[in-house]
Amino acid sequence: MALPLLPCASVHGFRVVVAGTGLAGLSAAYELVRAGAAVTLLDARSYPGGRVRTIRAFAAEQHGELGGEFIDGDQKEIIDLCRRFDLRLVRVLRTGFTHRFRDASGTYHVSRTAPWEALHDSLSPLLRRYKLARGDSSSDVVRELATISLSHWMQQSNAPPEVHTMANALRAFFLADPSEISVLPVIEQIAKGGAPSQADLFRVEGGNDRLVDALLRAVGGRVLLGHSIQAVANALDRVVISVTDPSGVTQQIDADYVVLTLPASTLRHVEIQPSLPEDQRHAIERLAYGRATKVLLQSSKKLFDDRHARAFATDDCLGAFWDASEEQGDTASIVSFLAGGSASACLRDRAAGGGQAVLSDLCWLGIDRSPVTAVHVGDWTADPWAHGGYAFLDPGFDSAWRSLLKRRAGRIVFAGEHTSERWQGYMNGAVESGQRAARELIALP
Repeated sequence: MALPLLPCASVHGFRVVVAGTGLAGLSAAYELVRAGAAVTLLDARSYPGGRVRTIRAFAAEQHGELGGEFIDGDQKEIIDLCRRFDLRLVRVLRTGFTHRFRDASGTYHVSRTAPWEALHDSLSPLLRRYKLARGDSSSDVVRELATISLSHWMQQSNAPPEVHTMANALRAFFLADPSEISVLPVIEQIAKGGAPSQADLFRVEGGNDRLVDALLRAVGGRVLLGHSIQAVANALDRVVISVTDPSGVTQQIDADYVVLTLPASTLRHVEIQPSLPEDQRHAIERLAYGRATKVLLQSSKKLFDDRHARAFATDDCLGAFWDASEEQGDTASIVSFLAGGSASACLRDRAAGGGQAVLSDLCWLGIDRSPVTAVHVGDWTADPWAHGGYAFLDPGFDSAWRSLLKRRAGRIVFAGEHTSERWQGYMNGAVESGQRAARELIALP
């Protein structure tokens, strides 16, 4: 049977189903509602927000981000959206990330820039080729670069130990080991502005879920949580979406258009009829997602005290970690740990032993015996609706396929952080892609 749609009284006269209540889906829905469309939001999860997951179960009324956390200073789309809803952005981690790395003798050092500069030098020949090709993902030069793994290039160029350490530390940024990730996204990061760990970083004051809540209120309409999409039938005059509700009953929803913001890791299991073109289907099936574990650990004392450095990137199983509550008072503190690639399972196993097991390797910071009052673990690899933290490009993904991830197919429009070429993996990529999907529909006759 078909579920009834909300009455459509729109200036454009169309009804849209938006699949996914993460920032991509909510941003698309918001723009569509503003244009007068009648929107129904669906999400397989029991809560809205997708991979934005603010945890408030901490003492001293503190909160932490188990999912997307930071907004960079040059991410215009999400910054403008926050301003539209009068959400204040708080500057955090002003000194950036400090890298802990080993030299050729195995001795540890800490530096804000030295390992990244060494990696930059190692990749400079490829960076020159990339710039000569103007960064065009469809050019032969860039497509060739995409086939080279980061580890292969380091071996080929006889990179020094600190470069290998830096590459391993990047697991907490790209969520992939040097052998898994293409060298292309690393080159693009260098070309875009250098070390990601030195960007101006912000959080939404009071928690990133405040943006989710503001968008939900602005969209209004019907929101169906616990509804997973099984199939989409693309017809000449409509689209029919088959969904399974929380009780296990499969129903159908008719609409004029559908915006699919599901990660490619989930989207590839949705039956789409008629089938997508072979090249587009292959791109969706081939896109990789990073293994990711995030741990939020609260202590009853200020772990970072008045330290100048409040964030660190390492090449071990702790991945990167930082002060996650520096703007939330002085009575307690939360530390965020994010490990990607092969370090993800290591951090998850460590967290299973409790907070002290996570802190045990931080004797060099003097916080290894600090009192722990709460631990929350997010295993995004095991999440059934994401199967990973976010998308990354491996050497088997042709850079020319990027545009296929967002190519409209009849009455189906695609969005999600994975479809954003500039901001893949960022919350801003989700927002930017949702706004782009809405513009595509609004511009249709």
